[in-house]
Amino acid sequence: MKSEESKSCERINNQLDGTRGWVVTAACFMAAFLTDGITFCFGLILFELIQVFDEPVEKVAWIPSFLLGIQLLSGPLASALSNRFGFRAVIVSGSFLGFAGLTCSSFAPSVDVLFLTIGLMCGVAFGLVWTPAVVAVSYFENRRSLATGVVMCGSGMGTFVFAPFIYWLLENYALRGTFLILGALYLNCAAVGAFFRPMKRRGRNNKSTAMKLKVMEQQSKPTRDVLLDNSDPLLLTLERQPDMAVMEDSSIIEEELRSADLTSDVSKQVLDALCTDQIESSRNRSIFKFSLFRSPSFVLVCTSSFVQLLGSFVPYVYLTAYAIDVGISKEAASFLLSIVGVTNTVGNIAVGALTSHPKVSVLLTNNIALSLEGLLLIACPLFTTYGALVFFAVMYGLCSSCISVCRPILMGEMLGFDNVNNAFGFVLMFYGLASFIGIPLAGHLYGTYGDYHGTFYFAGSVVFIAGAICYPLACVNRKPSEGTQSL
Repeated sequence: MKSEESKSCERINNQLDGTRGWVVTAACFMAAFLTDGITFCFGLILFELIQVFDEPVEKVAWIPSFLLGIQLLSGPLASALSNRFGFRAVIVSGSFLGFAGLTCSSFAPSVDVLFLTIGLMCGVAFGLVWTPAVVAVSYFENRRSLATGVVMCGSGMGTFVFAPFIYWLLENYALRGTFLILGALYLNCAAVGAFFRPMKRRGRNNKSTAMKLKVMEQQSKPTRDVLLDNSDPLLLTLERQPDMAVMEDSSIIEEELRSADLTSDVSKQVLDALCTDQIESSRNRSIFKFSLFRSPSFVLVCTSSFVQLLGSFVPYVYLTAYAIDVGISKEAASFLLSIVGVTNTVGNIAVGALTSHPKVSVLLTNNIALSLEGLLLIACPLFTTYGALVFFAVMYGLCSSCISVCRPILMGEMLGFDNVNNAFGFVLMFYGLASFIGIPLAGHLYGTYGDYHGTFYFAGSVVFIAGAICYPLACVNRKPSEGTQSL
């Protein structure tokens, strides 16, 4: 017969992987849909900025670089704030900041002001919304890969929908009207964040907590000073249980531990000291977890992530411009990003379901996708017809979906899923640093050589190298042990 604790833990897991879990997944999907839809389609706004402000490509290209870079650099900040204040508060705050940044951009008198409103304000805001949305599903017990794939579909669907939508806005409402409408749309992330509410206990019988304290008291003397005896009358064991939820408050743990039925006052005193120390340690521990860098596998992942983002974002910014450069109409060229988005969506679902199978290696899938994406980018200058560019967009979307789904799962397998929040924040930081270099450098190559060939050669080379860096992970990866801790 199952104990009450086991039954309540099972109920919590059913909530996570049942209706409640998929509601949170849907909220994560919408956050990624709005955030990535605007970010990945900003290349369409680039042409309008050049025309309105009469600035060179090299200067204007720094705006999406700042947007993406600061968004990703804010990953550790978003992770830390999520640990401290919860996902709901962070996402809602980010949505209001993003609304303010996009709205202020509609009144910007120069490109220099856009560095502040789009680059800084929207960059931080998008990071506060996007990071919690991605890492939240990593805490689910079952079908974690599938849930991550569904969330990543938000990115692809956002690109698919926002590419023609932004083109339509620019044609009908001009640049400043487009910023106003996008700001109003992004405010919907506040409603999305409301779904990240803490779990509530149902009734007194639900005594499941993130930790189960078993107290076994063996008294050799009927006295109150038993701790002075050498017979070790009090044995305390602390058993680690599956996490209840990412939004669970430590006060629930504290309440349950203090309500334990003990038979002596001295036991209560020892338990009180133990509980206080354990809970305060949980609250006050470093929210940035720099100790993760002691793991060689994590160092390799961070290195690969940095090198990858030097080139991976280049098609989102320059693919439309390249298509126009080879004679494709502006409307047809903008649709290429929609193709990337829809294939990315299909790929996220397929890869999420595929990597849920125990015989499929997430690491191998990630490595192959990186290598293929690198080769595809190198070959892009060979694609000069619209049909060939459609093929490129389809394949690029599929490769990108593999990487986006596999990366957080890979970190969970290497470091433990309780470390995904902090680990993914650091990876985003390296992504951000790379974006400050990759996008402007790609624009500089265009300015130097007068075409986009060098831009895509550079992007493909660094992405291929990023894949090569990940192959040794199969040798150095060691999954952390999970078990029972005894005091």
